Amino acid sequence: MRRPHVAVIHPQLAYGGSETGALWTIEALKRDCEVTLITGGRADLKRLNAYYATDLRPGEFAINEVRMPLGLHRTAKFAGLRGALFTRECRRLAPYFDVITTHYNPCDLGVPLIQFTADFTFAPGLQRTLDPNITSDRRWWYGDTVLRKAYLGVCSCVARPRAENWSKNVTVANSRWTASVLEREFGIVAQRVQFPPVPGEFPAVPWNEREDGFVCIGRVVPEKRMDAVIRILERLRRQGHNVHLHILGGLEDSPFGRKIEQLAGRHREWVFLEGRTVGDKKREIIATHRYGINARDNEPFGIAPAETVKGGCITFVANGGGQTEIVDHPVLTFADEDDAARKIETVISSVSLEENLRRHLEARAQELSTENFMRTVRDLVSGFLRQKEYPIEINPERPVVTSAI
Repeated sequence: MRRPHVAVIHPQLAYGGSETGALWTIEALKRDCEVTLITGGRADLKRLNAYYATDLRPGEFAINEVRMPLGLHRTAKFAGLRGALFTRECRRLAPYFDVITTHYNPCDLGVPLIQFTADFTFAPGLQRTLDPNITSDRRWWYGDTVLRKAYLGVCSCVARPRAENWSKNVTVANSRWTASVLEREFGIVAQRVQFPPVPGEFPAVPWNEREDGFVCIGRVVPEKRMDAVIRILERLRRQGHNVHLHILGGLEDSPFGRKIEQLAGRHREWVFLEGRTVGDKKREIIATHRYGINARDNEPFGIAPAETVKGGCITFVANGGGQTEIVDHPVLTFADEDDAARKIETVISSVSLEENLRRHLEARAQELSTENFMRTVRDLVSGFLRQKEYPIEINPERPVVTSAI
């Protein structure tokens, strides 16, 4: 019997949460299906396995690297144009597959598919409303300008998306918050809410051997609000708490990047810029510290706070978006910098409260496992094939042995 042909689609495999879902979808399906990864750039398996803790090997699946004109496959800039060209090519390839899973935005490829929704970059106006900080560095380009409108118009002409087709797909939201925004703003009803997986195993470091420090993960860009994190912890230090901060993320050559570099320089005795940190080093930093923090407003999910939760950190997040569902506790969510400082001080001053929160977050971490995510993927693909009356059932409980590289 012919195995089902499945396409796993992602526009560009860089460093982020949506890539995690795409790669672990391949892990979930590579033993039962003929899987093809379609991506707009180079799929460097060695780098991807190291960063996402997968064990993807040549020969286990096919790779279609869609080459872009003007060197678009080699840059993170012009994501809209690259995505439009990529979508147009995927639409051409779509009829050759039994099942298609996409892992970035709602997608119109002319056939029904399974769409995992990561964020709202496909709706710039809504994105600016949800998080005004996202345009603060380069408002001339990312703001509501004539130049931006012209650029997005070109992208739309290239891809020619039909938004009414988004609702014909099986939609998977990465949080209940994302699902609610999809339905409210676009009329898209998510059939499933599934947290992205957090890959890799963290060292088991006892609480009393961990440092009184915070870990903040993410690209150093305005929407991540690392400046607010520094101010929150600076206030705690003034109140007598000897805490420190590790920022794990690439430092861009931008006004905001330079601002964070200057702030860290002024507080070099307790603020440490680690740069982009991956693999064992990243997991070791997380596992040897007690606390995590994420200050971005309206994060659709938040792979960064999910990582610190899975690594055993008591994690504090801004009170908006899907990241609140990760921690799922009012003491761990803050409305502003004053509220954050008050709540953090309450927690770190109480041994019993810390113990209760650690037990609570240990339970939450179970929902972030790769096994849980792969089980959902197999169930979704099996259901999709049943609707097409395809004579095969994907085993949702199939054990998958991978190595955490």
